[in-house]
Parts: sequence; structure tokens; C-alpha cells
Amino acid sequence: MHYLGGGFEPSKITIFNILTYISIALLGAIGLLTLNKFIRNDYHLELILRFKYLIQNIKIKRSSIKITYFIVPALLIQNYFLFDYVRTKAARITPFIDEYISLASNLGFFNNLDFNAGSFIGGSYSVFLTSGPISAIGGVIGWNLTSKLAVARVSNFYWLFFLQLLLSLIITKTYKSEFKFIIFMNGFLLILVPWWQGSLYMIGEFASVIIFVNAIYLFNIHRNLAMVLFGISIFFGKLLTLLPFFIFFIVITILQFKIENIFRDFLFFSIPFSLWLTLVSFQYENGNTINYIQDLFSLILDHQSSGFESTETISEIVMWNNYDFVRILIVPLLFIYIVINNKKQLDDKFGKISFAIALSTAGSYLWFWILSPTKWMRYSQHFTIVLIISLIYMITFKIIRSDIDLFLVFLSLGLHIDNSKILILMFILSSFYFIFLQNKFENYSILKVLIVLLIFIDITIPYFKKDTFANLDNIIESCEKEIVSSQCLEDYKNQ
Repeated sequence: MHYLGGGFEPSKITIFNILTYISIALLGAIGLLTLNKFIRNDYHLELILRFKYLIQNIKIKRSSIKITYFIVPALLIQNYFLFDYVRTKAARITPFIDEYISLASNLGFFNNLDFNAGSFIGGSYSVFLTSGPISAIGGVIGWNLTSKLAVARVSNFYWLFFLQLLLSLIITKTYKSEFKFIIFMNGFLLILVPWWQGSLYMIGEFASVIIFVNAIYLFNIHRNLAMVLFGISIFFGKLLTLLPFFIFFIVITILQFKIENIFRDFLFFSIPFSLWLTLVSFQYENGNTINYIQDLFSLILDHQSSGFESTETISEIVMWNNYDFVRILIVPLLFIYIVINNKKQLDDKFGKISFAIALSTAGSYLWFWILSPTKWMRYSQHFTIVLIISLIYMITFKIIRSDIDLFLVFLSLGLHIDNSKILILMFILSSFYFIFLQNKFENYSILKVLIVLLIFIDITIPYFKKDTFANLDNIIESCEKEIVSSQCLEDYKNQ
């Protein structure tokens, strides 16, 4: 399976590892409780009192030290290591046929509006081309400039990075919130997603779901724009996004029923759909627009992952590691609980979207775990990306008031730290301490700094362990000449 080539392997955790982690956690908890009791004791050392007082009362005057003097160097350092982390992954991941299909078809689309990856996948505007034009904008730019596959992969990562950055900037401006935490977390957001190298492979889930989830948070204030964004995410991104959108929109319509809203929503939603069908009508090789829609429905019903047809497909779960199993099975349930339990604060801030978010996430989650026989990890991104972005927004806008829920929010994010699992444990213990045992500090501020710092440490670990830097200069000569060709396809597969 292609996920093994992307860096996954079957779980190798033994009972010894589990007991070690549990022992460290228990010792850490005992240590924190002891330290907390010591700090609260009336007879502790005056030095500790003064140290606590100093930490709690440090205030930096804006007139003397401008915050940008810290942010700019910090962002430069963060992105230096982030770029190396992405570059290394881009140079080392193995060929994946969906990458070739996405890049080839989107090069045709942006160069001459011919959405075509070759006759082997159905020709122009084939229904089998499931990753739409927004999926590979960065890849197309990188390829057109260099004809180097690894550069196209890195470019596509940064296209998604700037897409999320732009949309999150609009949201923070719309709802009047500070932007510093968002800036730092946007750099890490993509690499927190299980099987994040899909962003390098230019598959449709990333761009589609990024646009979809941000449209949800814009819906209350910029409803017309949100409906256009929903349409783009589905018809120019990934058709599977139609499932969470459909559930979201049905719930919103029931809660805010107005006939005029339905007609206006349909009008703006249909703009991307109409534009796409217009392009299809000129170039679809297997008939007219009606034939295209019929073929599209047949693809959905007959696809091995849809769950509509009985198949003997082996589930990909057997190839997952334990951490991704927790992230994809357990954390989404925590997220749905958090959303429902903090309904009032979410609705007060973003309009009545809490039930719609919870139910649309649950719909994608249930389809993945109950109906889809393949359990391809890429399809879980229809709820894991929603989850990660939503948690970051909840922290940014200080939605969570309960200590328990705040701990669950940071726990859910911390569990997505990928390389050093000990950092996950450190973050959980630190979060527990600052939320439950130390009420003298501003929890949000400390935990925001802590999670950014630990994710940063996590991506620097591979940097300091390696002996050489990844090479982005490899060129597939046949693809440089003509990417939509049998020779290019064969050479790509044989890299």
C-alpha cells in the first residue's frame, strides 16, 4: 500500500513501551502534585515566592520593546526548519499514482483549460479525476518554473500554507481577534494532519477541506461568500466534501429557516458548479453534461471506498500505527464533545453553527468508520482537518471556559505531534499542571506558547539527526518534455 512508502509502518509498540510511558506519566504527575503542594505551603522558601512573583508580574512595555522585534525573527527561524522538514519529506516520499494524475491534469487545466491526465484515466474532464484544480495550484507553479517534481511538491505545500493563512486572516479580522498565535500555528497546521504528505502529493482533500472549514466560520457574517467557497471546495476541490457540506447546510437550514435564504444560498453555491459544468460541456470526451453527471453518480455508487457496493477490499487500518489510530478514532469524538459542550460560546461568537459543525463532522466520521471498507487515511482528512483548524480557532478566540474542556482541547492538538512521542507526554503533563494545579497563570497564553514550542522542537529533531540535506534537483526527462505521455507515466512510477 502506498502509505508505507509515505513513512507509515505497522505498530511496533510493546507492553514494555506502554508500561514505560505509564510509569513516566505517574512519576510526572506525582512530581507536579508534590511541587504544587510545596509551592502552596506557608513555609516554603522566600526565594520561590519572589521567583513566582517575578514570573507573574513581568510586563514588557510596548514603547521599549516592540512585539514585532520578537515575532519576525521567531517566524524566520520557524520557517527555516519547517522548510527543511517539508523539503526532506518531499524528496523522500515514493511515487503515488494519484500525484501524477493530479499534477498532469491540473497542468493541463491551468495551461489551456484541458483537465486531462491521459487516456488511461478517461481523458479530458474524466470523472476519475477526483482532485480538482485548487488541489495543485502550488504544484503547477513549481513545475512550470522548474520541471522538478520535488520542487512542485514543496510549492504545493506552501500554496496550502498561504491559502489557510489568508482565510484565517480574514476570520480574525472579521471577528476582531489577535493574529500572533494563528501565524505560528498555520506553519504547523498541515504537518499535524495524519498522513500530511498528501499535501505534497497534491491530492484534493487538503485544499478542499481548508476552504470548507473556513467557510463555516465565515458563514454567519459573510454568508454569500461562504456559499461560493463551499461550491469551490466541492466542485473545484474534492467531491467527497459534499457529504459534510450537505449535513452542515441541512442543519443550518432547519435552525435558521427562511425561504429567501434558501434561494440566495443556492444561487451563490451554484456559481462554481455552473462554471465547472460549462467547462465540462466543451471538453468532456464521453458525451455531454448529462452524461458527465450520470457518470459521476455511477462513480460514487461503484467506488470501492464509498460503501454502497459490497467489496472484498482489505481495510488499510492494518497498516496504521497506534498514534494515528488514536488520532483518527478517538480524538474526533473528543472534538464533537467539545463542540457540543461549548455550544453557547461558539454560537455567541460565530453564529448558530455548533450543531452543524458537530453533526457534519460526525457524518464524515461515521461514513469513514462504518461505511467505507478501505479506510484510506486520506479520506479521514475530511474531519481531521476540520478538527485541527477548529481547535486552533477555539484557542485563538478563547471559546473554552471549562478547565476540563480546555485540557481536552490542548490534549487533542498535542496528540498530533508526530516525530517524538515523548513530547506528547511532556505536553500532556504540562497542560495538566497549568490548567488544574496552577491557577496563578493565564492558561491560554502559557499553553499557546508551549504547544508552538513543542511542535517546533518536534520538527527540529529530524534536522539535527540527519547527515545530508534533501536534494530537490532530480528531473524526470520524459516528463519535462511531455507530462501527459505513457513514457512519463512509466518513468514516474520507476523513480
